[in-house]
Amino acid sequence: MDFLRPELQERLMKEHFEFRKLMEEHKSADSRLGDLQKKPSLSARETLEEVELKKIKLRAKERIYHIVQEASKRAEQ
Repeated sequence: MDFLRPELQERLMKEHFEFRKLMEEHKSADSRLGDLQKKPSLSARETLEEVELKKIKLRAKERIYHIVQEASKRAEQ
């Protein structure tokens, strides 16, 4: 995630439960998507799973972005 500075990510991973959970969720969905994308073709069930995984990743990324924005604002004050 290009908007996430390494030092901020490290701090939030230690201090922010929701952030840590979202990062793990995003990473897990990304890993499973990678597995599916390696397959030459997908079953109907796998295609639905692929769509759902993309939604999970997007929701997690959006919430992570908001948490980072909030943390950045607090750091500026």
